[in-house]
Amino acid sequence: MKEAIDYCIDNDILKEFLKTYRSEVTKSMQLNYEFDRQLELERADAIEEGLEQGIKQGLEQGLEQGIELINQLNQILLSEGKYDELQKASKDKEYQKKLLAEYGLLNEKQGE
Repeated sequence: MKEAIDYCIDNDILKEFLKTYRSEVTKSMQLNYEFDRQLELERADAIEEGLEQGIKQGLEQGLEQGIELINQLNQILLSEGKYDELQKASKDKEYQKKLLAEYGLLNEKQGE
């Protein structure tokens, strides 16, 4: 800031004003810089907080949907008396996915 003010004075840019109000201009520029920097930091914090919230909400929704799918599969297997399949599915995720697909409960994106 000092160099910029000196340059302006040396090149007759607001020379008299800057000579008279140099300290006020310097303070004002520092305050503006500090204010802008504070806004920038707050914006970055808000973005990070928003991303964290979005990820958390997405995970919670995904978990709820996953639980609902498994509950639907379990209900189908119980209603059809397929207890062996239910027992195997409770221990084997790949088998769960296979059954979910067989019963039309799993779309292509959920299976990835």
